[in-house]
Amino acid sequence: MQTTSRHFDRSRRRPGRRPARLAALLLATAPFGLLAQEQDAGTSDPLVPLDEFVVSASRSTQDPWFTPSAVTRIDPAALGNLQIEDLRGALAREPGVIVVNTGATGGQSSVFMRGASGHQTLFVVDGVRMNDRAAAYANFLGGAGLTDVGRLEVLRGPQSTLYGSSAMGGIVLMETARASRGLRGSLAVTAGSFHTAGGGASIEHGSERFGITAAAARLVTGNDRPGNHFKGTSIATRIEGRPLNSLQLGVTYRGDLADYEEPGSRLFPAPGLAESRNHLVTAYAQIELTDSLSSRVTAGLHRRNLSFAADWGTSTTRNVREILDVQNTWTATPAIELVFGTNIERSKYEIANETSRDDLFGGYISAVARPHEKVALTAGGRYDDFESVGGAGTWRTGASWLVLEHTKLRATFGTGFSAPGSDDRFGVAQWGQLANPGIAPEKSRGWDIGIDHEMFHGNLTASATWFRNTFRNLFEWQTVDFTTFEGRIVNRARASTEGFELALAGRFSPAVHARLAYTYLDARNDSDSLRLIRRPRHTLDTDVTIQASRSLMVGAGLRAVADREDTAGPIEDYTTVRLHATWSVRQDLRLRLRMENALDESYEEVLGYPTLPRGIFGSAEWMF
Repeated sequence: MQTTSRHFDRSRRRPGRRPARLAALLLATAPFGLLAQEQDAGTSDPLVPLDEFVVSASRSTQDPWFTPSAVTRIDPAALGNLQIEDLRGALAREPGVIVVNTGATGGQSSVFMRGASGHQTLFVVDGVRMNDRAAAYANFLGGAGLTDVGRLEVLRGPQSTLYGSSAMGGIVLMETARASRGLRGSLAVTAGSFHTAGGGASIEHGSERFGITAAAARLVTGNDRPGNHFKGTSIATRIEGRPLNSLQLGVTYRGDLADYEEPGSRLFPAPGLAESRNHLVTAYAQIELTDSLSSRVTAGLHRRNLSFAADWGTSTTRNVREILDVQNTWTATPAIELVFGTNIERSKYEIANETSRDDLFGGYISAVARPHEKVALTAGGRYDDFESVGGAGTWRTGASWLVLEHTKLRATFGTGFSAPGSDDRFGVAQWGQLANPGIAPEKSRGWDIGIDHEMFHGNLTASATWFRNTFRNLFEWQTVDFTTFEGRIVNRARASTEGFELALAGRFSPAVHARLAYTYLDARNDSDSLRLIRRPRHTLDTDVTIQASRSLMVGAGLRAVADREDTAGPIEDYTTVRLHATWSVRQDLRLRLRMENALDESYEEVLGYPTLPRGIFGSAEWMF
């Protein structure tokens, strides 16, 4: 994915605009991400992020003042200061993003972005699409940490025009960290409730022409239920060099290996052992062909192995995906930029020892225009062709307008699609799933309208977004034989989601920072007018951090979820509180303590799967 800072001449930015105030709106954009916290104890200006650009909204670097999309850039350093150590925890804080987990660390997790189904959110990792309906992310997300994550963005709304299948609800973009100048590293250990123990190490070295980062982490926990142990290992590295001023070469690797003892639902116990192995390797070359034209070629190899062993036997799923992504960025004039390219994928799926293959070719073009210094317009189209199910065309358009010096209006409209998986088309006899070779892709349309406003000299930012999505040809299980319960996946359902996202973030003094995010969501199956399960109507997430002294930072967070349905009807509301403190013993040594679910709330995100009770965890980190 293109990441060079080519998107328009920054000198066209409004006079007097401080980078800190630009960062404030970036972190607030529809809705807010995290306030960047102090990088070192005692720092008084937390509103400076790692950089000033977002990447996911246009596939090229883009000034957030002129981004029509609802996109949030999450600062990994801020997550560390808030002691948020897993990917699902980081995503769940974002308005419009609902993450549900089957009980505990390592359990299957799904993202319902703006009410879209779990398989309709796409993870783009190091420039390539990491999941589709057959190569799911649920086991990866359940235990994924934030090992060596350098960039993390959440882009809401239909994004198939830029990213293809499975991006109907939005995308999560992750990039492995790049090396900074010099040599540095860290060692960390952690321990706590539920027989939890873990540790991690990272190192990086960078120069003008070469950089390398490497990190590894290990986590072991017994969780709270009997037979519910989790063991996870994460490894990540990036090596890149610039042999010529106009050429950059690099390679990345991310590996997540997890063993999870699954006790099953308390309503229907089904104990077993899930073994998940997820490996992604990418190699890329980026060349500046001229002052106005650049090209990036990324080759990826993704291997995902998942097995579940129980008393009844073992079920295995293996996916191998070979990916080639070519992206070109052309600044046609100072006011017009074109991004265009192709995506080619070859996939092999082995499900319960039944093998199938699929080939994908996609092509897209997107344009961003600045007809006026305060207006940005974007439009694009894409066509994807699957060997198995045929083609799907999508398009998207948007606009942003700096109507006042500190106020931006924005709007987007787009379409999306999700291709069926191998099991949907060919069936899985071991699961009692029959074939449906005529199944068609899911399709959607969606729009949003939003406003971003900063006040009090950039110390407080506010954002509001109203959105609506409609879905058709949705995949749904159809039972064929009620004696054997055999059935197939068919295109039957229609659905719609509507709501709004509201966020506030501010620095109320040099030492006090706070944020609040609220989402209202109404998600319904239009075929029967029933609500979609596991999509709460109300979600509130807020936190405050206080730099109590030069060496001590304390904080608290609250999450409230209300009015939700599951398979058996309404499910109880819940409120959780987390507390944390960081003591900088010296510049290179930090001690941390946190309490999760401090009120010891008893609740379930998925009916039948109890979440963890109160837990206390401590860690130490040495940096060099």
